[in-house]
Amino acid sequence: MNINWNRKYLTIAVYATCAVIVSAIAVMVIFNFDSVMSKLSVLGAVATPIIIGIFCAYLLNPLMTNIENKLFKKLSSSEDKKKRGRARAMSLTLTMLVVVVILALVVIMVIPQLIENIIVIFSNMDSYVSTMKDWLNDIFEDNPTLAEFLGNPLDDFNKFVSDIWKQYSSELMNIAGNVANTVWMIIDTMKNVLIGLIISIYLLARKEMFIGQSKKLIFAFLKVNKAQRFLGICREASKKFLGSIVGKIIEAFVVAMLCFIGCTILGLPYSLLISTIMFVFNLIPFVGPIIGAIPCTLLLMLSDDPIQALWFVIFILILQTVDGNIIAPWILGDSTGLPAVWILISILIGGGLFGILGMFLGVPVCAVVYMLFKDFIENRLKKRQLPKKTSEYAGDVSYITPEYVCDEPDEPEDPPAESSHSFVEVVTTRGKIIKQKLHIKDKKDKK
Repeated sequence: MNINWNRKYLTIAVYATCAVIVSAIAVMVIFNFDSVMSKLSVLGAVATPIIIGIFCAYLLNPLMTNIENKLFKKLSSSEDKKKRGRARAMSLTLTMLVVVVILALVVIMVIPQLIENIIVIFSNMDSYVSTMKDWLNDIFEDNPTLAEFLGNPLDDFNKFVSDIWKQYSSELMNIAGNVANTVWMIIDTMKNVLIGLIISIYLLARKEMFIGQSKKLIFAFLKVNKAQRFLGICREASKKFLGSIVGKIIEAFVVAMLCFIGCTILGLPYSLLISTIMFVFNLIPFVGPIIGAIPCTLLLMLSDDPIQALWFVIFILILQTVDGNIIAPWILGDSTGLPAVWILISILIGGGLFGILGMFLGVPVCAVVYMLFKDFIENRLKKRQLPKKTSEYAGDVSYITPEYVCDEPDEPEDPPAESSHSFVEVVTTRGKIIKQKLHIKDKKDKK
């Protein structure tokens, strides 16, 4: 018995079934939210080393590629598979040696100094408070009008210090009990980073295979033109994202080194700690240097000579001016392409959702989303024969009528890179040949 399926009603039934399944899953998630979140947290903990490995491989790939194409160019360009394998093995080994050396330098040189500075700060807290009180007292004795205007500020300062101690004394006394948990978290993080580096080694060693499998999957589910379009978008997004992150890390490192040299010349205490703080916060675009300078200034105000805080502020203003006008444009250029307002919005949203990491990654992620949305809007305007430039819409737009046709010339596309896009070029060429053959075949069938 043959059943005559109605394609229209069958499609409706499939959509209705999918809607019912999605609704049921949503209801289950809502009424078992705590259980679902706990399972997702377990899944996230398991996936953390894998995510770290993929991210490390993504960041280390440009370094390994440069080493392979420059130091071992003859081996990497050879037709012998064994020679190419040796070039990959040596370049990967050198890349990992660079990573190990950097981590070793941080562990040996930076971390002990940071711990020593933090211990000195907490052990001298009473002297810092008395120094601050003496400094304020000298200022108000020399300026009685200011003291009268502020209304006994030293009493307010004493009350402020005592309130802080009363509020946080119990937490400070419980620090010793939380040391074990902190140590365990550090060990767990180091374990995840170590596993992630091992995973990144496998990914980098066989990166062509993994990239090929990913492209194979894309071409299996998308049409050739859509697959090429998708790969082009991925290339541009990856270029912008990676360039922004790597460039920002290099820029923050250069600024931190200059900060350390400047603080050492000025004779400021805690030069290494201040430089480390400035490095971390310089990774955050736009507002990071300001946020990082605040705790450093407060730290110097608590030192034996509070006037050093003023010299530090002046030095940081000069350094950030040099960074904004010379260092950042030289290293980064216009890697994000974001207006200042969108940079600020991305930092606020990223920081609110994911803390410091969100503030760091918010700008490159927003840059990619901005690029994709801009490309989508401009393509729609092009199809409707409307101008793509924003300046055309800034003033009076009454000239845009239903009969209006834009004669704006198309911008020339950038030529693809020779090495990185060779696979895509081959696939594009084969796709065109296949289309031509299918077109000829269709003509013959019609005849």
